[in-house]
Amino acid sequence: MAEQQPQEFGDGPAERPDRWLAPGEHAENPAGSGIPNAPQSGDPTSVPERYRPNFRPVRGGRGMRSPGRTRIGGRIGIVVLLVLAAITIAGVISNLNRSGEVDRPRPSATGFKELPTKINWKVEPAQLRSDLTEPRFISSVDGDFSGSYVAATADVWLTITGRENATDTMVHALNPQTGKEIWHRRLDGVLCDAEAPASGIVCASVLSRDPQTGLGTRWRLHRIDPADGSDRKTADINGWLTAVHRSGNQFIVLEQRQPAPHAVVRAFDVKDLTPRWSRDLLRQPGQAEMFSENRIIKRPEPERQGLALDRPRFRDVGHGLVAVWAGQRTAFFNAASGKLIMMPHCSRLVDDGQRLWCNEPAGAASYSYNGKLLHRILGPRLAFPYDNGIGVDRNRPIFLNDSGAPVSVDLKTGTVGGAYGGPGAGSAFGMKTMPSAYTVGRYTFLVGEGGAMLLDPKQDRAAWLNPAATHTDLPILLGDRVLVGDFHWTVLDLATGKQQATVHPDAGLYTVAIGDHVAGIGPDKISDLQLG
Repeated sequence: MAEQQPQEFGDGPAERPDRWLAPGEHAENPAGSGIPNAPQSGDPTSVPERYRPNFRPVRGGRGMRSPGRTRIGGRIGIVVLLVLAAITIAGVISNLNRSGEVDRPRPSATGFKELPTKINWKVEPAQLRSDLTEPRFISSVDGDFSGSYVAATADVWLTITGRENATDTMVHALNPQTGKEIWHRRLDGVLCDAEAPASGIVCASVLSRDPQTGLGTRWRLHRIDPADGSDRKTADINGWLTAVHRSGNQFIVLEQRQPAPHAVVRAFDVKDLTPRWSRDLLRQPGQAEMFSENRIIKRPEPERQGLALDRPRFRDVGHGLVAVWAGQRTAFFNAASGKLIMMPHCSRLVDDGQRLWCNEPAGAASYSYNGKLLHRILGPRLAFPYDNGIGVDRNRPIFLNDSGAPVSVDLKTGTVGGAYGGPGAGSAFGMKTMPSAYTVGRYTFLVGEGGAMLLDPKQDRAAWLNPAATHTDLPILLGDRVLVGDFHWTVLDLATGKQQATVHPDAGLYTVAIGDHVAGIGPDKISDLQLG
């Protein structure tokens, strides 16, 4: 029997809950394991750091108490105090609302001032879909596990609405300056590329579905005019599409054919939509490691059982390479010709600008862009690399030891040095959590239980460390400041790491940077924000 390989745990987040749980309510894990982002099998090594706060124990439920120690008088006194406190707080809030002070910078609970937030515009699904009773914005416009609710393409923000299960879908183009709808189109099961130039947005819509799985089996490719939403070109194809991606002049589609596991990657010309190449991975060694029975999904899909691609992502790397990263394997193709360069065990992927790095069960390995193994290191492994997935994905690799401390590695020789930071590992639900790496512009941050660290751009050392900032979505740059956090953000001085303020946007499930904009996005709203 083949040796079972330990697998990455937390290779990217599961979708964040769309609502908070009521007291006494329990979250259901889509993977059926009782914890978010459960591993397929083997050794679970980390829970996705950025989603740790979203699975906090529910507050407000029935707590424990010592029997025989409560008295009626004590209970009444507590109730009276609570009522008086509530009345006082309500009065203060009422006065603040009437005076307008509620919108001004004010001290937060941490003692730091709160950065003022202005919502320039906000759009809710019901404003766009009067034909549905409970419409939602659909996450992952392109089907990529890193995908967003919004794709910024050709001076429009593209988003998708539909029912909770992603049926009755419609594409909408919004004006990013005003939030006004420019056009909309009803396209079933639509997937659209997230990096479209003015030459046209390429989307794929379902023409017919498999009656057993509900998956699309016949599709129409559309090259859409971003100005008015009309088709410039269409082409009908057969396939089991699950995600799409633009890489140079290629529109690349990822299929998960039935019966699974069966992955196929195909490319089409972005202008005339003619087929360019197709590669069937069925007989490639390790192809099954791209699949899992766990249902860790970003985009809603039809209910079904059995194997499915495990958190598939596209990455543009090297010189003209496109990587299909799913589960424990990554397939690297020449985007122009479709030549399969290699498909190694690669549960985390980083392109450092000179070579490719992959996590392996016992450490990490580096490869040349033509697929040659360069170095293999034992022990340290890559921190999960977050970026916005736009353009060529070249990031600084950060290696961690078992305690979550960053470890110096000579990228040219593979020589392992010492740790240059403190332990960053934590725990959640009895599982180990590890720090994650975040690339924002030319800056690289490492965030975990040990705090938020900005890395020196030229050597393995910390430029600064803020021990209080222990979790974050992708940080947001605001001039000489950086925002670190998720629902509640900490404003840090980019030069020193010292906290300057806090900010609570409350404008969407996620707060993200989209080009020059800061936006709130999620299933219930999309908004444009002005901070500070």
